[in-house]
Amino acid sequence: PELFRSGSNETSYSTGRDDVALQAPYCRREWSTAGRGPDCNARALQMTQLPTKVTGQGETMISIIIPAHNAEKTLGSQVEALLAQRCHVPWQIVVVDNNSGDATAEIAISLDSAEIPVRVVKAADGLGPAYARNAGVAATSTPWIAFCDADDVVAEGWLASIAAALEDHEFVSGPLELDRLNPPWLVGSRGRRFSNARTSFEEIFPYASSCNMAITRALFEQVGGFDESLSVGEDIDLSLRIWQRGTDLHFEPGALVHYRLRDQLGELFRQSRQYGAAHPLILERLRSAGHDVSSRTNGARRWVWLLRNLPLLRTHAGKARWLWVAGGQIGRIQGGLRVRRLYI
Repeated sequence: PELFRSGSNETSYSTGRDDVALQAPYCRREWSTAGRGPDCNARALQMTQLPTKVTGQGETMISIIIPAHNAEKTLGSQVEALLAQRCHVPWQIVVVDNNSGDATAEIAISLDSAEIPVRVVKAADGLGPAYARNAGVAATSTPWIAFCDADDVVAEGWLASIAAALEDHEFVSGPLELDRLNPPWLVGSRGRRFSNARTSFEEIFPYASSCNMAITRALFEQVGGFDESLSVGEDIDLSLRIWQRGTDLHFEPGALVHYRLRDQLGELFRQSRQYGAAHPLILERLRSAGHDVSSRTNGARRWVWLLRNLPLLRTHAGKARWLWVAGGQIGRIQGGLRVRRLYI
């Protein structure tokens, strides 16, 4: 990944065009490969070291990492919400531009400030949120790391709550609020069960959503970072490895994020199918580690639900709910085929 800063004549922002050049020193950074994170030696990555000092505030303690791909429509609201945060320790915002074809990076650069730095890491050697988050972590050196997404909005007090929790805990998450960014029909199609309490995978281990997650650098590197082979479910997989290490997830009620749901039916269905496909993979990783896992036929009742609720397809809200369940079930079958075990 390449790092870009605004407000300096020594570093020019690259848009990927030949007429704009990057003028910044590079350094090589080693990173633990104990888990499934990036192997910098194997990939021969070059990256720029972000500053460890924020002018007038002392050593930077927290890097807030935002993976972004074609996020020009929503990124500004998230960064502005972060800039409005108040915290007892210095922090910086790192937007990881992952092969965007729009003005994502330009928007982030335009919001840079002397008080709270907004940096842009250009990550173009891979694609996906796991790769982008790993690239953001590798380009920083702060002892604490927080993750949020480009299409959500952190609530007032989010960062202060995260920082206070990290003083006593290595792994932190918080609640998701659904009403601010979503119409009622969409919220009704998904429900609120996952949003306001610590979530668990099959009631086996707790997991943090990557849209609202904080972790110490030491722990992140010990478990190897995000698994870049996963397009979704990488946060559950990371949580699994942390749980296997014996570290508990702390749920911080004050660390609230306004969460944006997919409002296009096609996107909603595709997302649900991707989540469903990741489910068997996580189950197989649990099984291979010697843990008891749920029956591979647990999803059968959802197929019955789909048949009984075909009338939901008559309304837009009902169709959203039905497609969400159907996408998950189809994805579950697809994921089972990938691990060579039938899941229905």
